[in-house]
Amino acid sequence: MRSILLSFCLLTWLAAPAAAQTPTVDELLAKNTAARGGAEKLKSVNTRKVAGTIQVQGISMPMQVLAKRPNMMRQELKVQDRQLVTAFDGEHAWAINPMLGDTPQELQGVQADLLRDQAQFDGPLAYAKQRGDTMEVVGKDTVDNSPAWNLAITRDGRITNVFLDQDTGLERKIMATINESGMQVQIESLISDYKPVDGIMVPHKVQTMVGGQTQASVTIESVEFNVPIDDTQFEMPAAAK
Repeated sequence: MRSILLSFCLLTWLAAPAAAQTPTVDELLAKNTAARGGAEKLKSVNTRKVAGTIQVQGISMPMQVLAKRPNMMRQELKVQDRQLVTAFDGEHAWAINPMLGDTPQELQGVQADLLRDQAQFDGPLAYAKQRGDTMEVVGKDTVDNSPAWNLAITRDGRITNVFLDQDTGLERKIMATINESGMQVQIESLISDYKPVDGIMVPHKVQTMVGGQTQASVTIESVEFNVPIDDTQFEMPAAAK
C-alpha cells in the first residue's frame, strides 16, 4: 500500500509541470504578435492590398481586397463580366450584388456585423483585446493534425474561437456560430500556407466552411503593404445613399 501511495504521489508531482504549461491569454497574444512579425513592424503597416482567386462550387474567380487602418475594407469579386463589391467604410457596411442590380445597398444585421469584424485592420485578436472582450484559453485541440491552443473570445453572449498553432503561435482556424434567420450556423475559416511578405507572416490559403461544408477556398497570389489607398475607395457611392 505504501508503494502504491508513493507511486501515486510521484506521478501526480510529475504531471503537475505539464498542467502548468498551459499558456495564459497574454502569453498566447504575445507569441502570436511576435510570430506575425512583431508589434513595431505590424503597427508600421497602414494599408494592405491583396489579390488572389476564390473558388466557389468549382468556379474560380479573381478577387481583390483593399484595407486601411483602423477599420476600412473593400472586397471586389469578379463574376464573369460583372463585379460583386462588399465594403465597410469605418461606420457602415454596404454591397453591390450584380445578381440584384447595380444599385449599392447598405447592409444590416449579421452581414454588417461580419464585415465590421472582418474590417478590423489588426485582426480579431487585437480587436477583441481593444474592446475588452472576455478571453479564455479553453484547452488544446488539433487543426490539420497539428496541436493548437483554443482561445475563446466572448462578446455580447457570442463566442468566437481562435485556434493558435502550439509551435508557431499563428492562427490556424477561426470558428464562430451565428444566428441566421433563426437558425444557428457554424462558420469556420481554416488558415494555412503562411509566407513572409516584407517581414510579416501572411497566410496564402483560407478555406471557409459553413455547417461543416466547404463554401469557398481562397488562394492569395500577392500582398502589398503601405500602398496609397484613398478613403473614397471604401465609401458607398453618393447616389445610392
